[in-house]
Amino acid sequence: AFDPPRLSKRFNAPGSVFALFFPALSRMGGVSEGEDVLARWSDGLLYLGNVKRVDSVKQCCLVRFEDNSEFWVLRKDIHSCYHPECHTPPIEPEVDPNSWICRQCVFAVATKRGGALKRGRFARLMQIMKVRLPYQLSSLDWDPQHLTNQQQCYCYCAGPGEWNLKMLQCGSCGQWFHEACTQCLTKPLLYGDRFYQFQCSVCTNGPETIQRLPMTWVDLAHLVLYHLSLCCKRKYFDFDHELMSFANENWESLLLGTLSDTPRLDRCQNLLNALNSHKDRFVSGKEIKKKKCLFGLQVRAPPPLSSDQSPFIAEQPINITHRRSPTSLPCQRRAVGPEARKSKRRVTETQVSAFAFNSSNQKMAGRGQAPSASVMRHPVLPFGFVFLLIFI
Repeated sequence: AFDPPRLSKRFNAPGSVFALFFPALSRMGGVSEGEDVLARWSDGLLYLGNVKRVDSVKQCCLVRFEDNSEFWVLRKDIHSCYHPECHTPPIEPEVDPNSWICRQCVFAVATKRGGALKRGRFARLMQIMKVRLPYQLSSLDWDPQHLTNQQQCYCYCAGPGEWNLKMLQCGSCGQWFHEACTQCLTKPLLYGDRFYQFQCSVCTNGPETIQRLPMTWVDLAHLVLYHLSLCCKRKYFDFDHELMSFANENWESLLLGTLSDTPRLDRCQNLLNALNSHKDRFVSGKEIKKKKCLFGLQVRAPPPLSSDQSPFIAEQPINITHRRSPTSLPCQRRAVGPEARKSKRRVTETQVSAFAFNSSNQKMAGRGQAPSASVMRHPVLPFGFVFLLIFI
């Protein structure tokens, strides 16, 4: 129910047993053109692609995915094999090279939209590997708000990410973690939902801990509007047919604590009061000569926390108008092709070889670049032509 319209639904093709086993003497080296690789996306998932071009100066590769879309991907997010000494955690000398599974392959199988696997062999292996990060957290260069770093290195997977797109921030170390890589969630995240107290496996030296923070009706209205605005790339939404419909359909999944027991009829009135009484956050359609049942955000930004539980988080508001506005989501650069929904094949546990995958998983067309709706512009008419029209 939380899958946004601009994300395609996931489907799995039948396959056999998946086993990405790398022998102990695997090579790492630089990637070359024509090589099949696994590219990590900002959702924390791996997708199969083929390297078409290599830019050694910018340390990135042009990768063609299985839906024929092409994106420039940073070299650090492209994976194939390891030197034994390069793996985290270290490979034990007595390990059987025919049964050992690398970190990337464990994450490729265990990571899922809505939260990683919690049971089974790959879930246990993932939990063991998550206690140590494959990079030095202290070496990352963060912005003043601690939302992004220059290395584009986040989570247990060291992949790219966008803090407002279904990621959790650890309250201890401040690092951001993908929804797909966490094993503590009971329900999927909404975009911009930061109402959690979360601690990663590195800080706990074991399983993650998470606690839902209390929310008000104003927080709920703000969160639903922000989530829908990113999903639908619109500013205004009908109160009854869109806002209330979304809230009621996902009421149990929202984990609202004391608000959860509110009867359906009272929910409507409480949300409507929140929207009408907070002009600093919300704008009504009647204020811009539209229908009064329409509501939108004054500024498209995630709802602020009522109390500053985390010193790392700060706002970066994005102004949007009542016209079509660009979705400002930092991402990778698209190489070619028009704006469209694209699908990438996703690694599952029911496959045979390292790079011959048969299951599919569609993803956001632009994670890399998040194709944005450009503002409509009127053509410029010559002055003489305008004068002639006025004269007539």
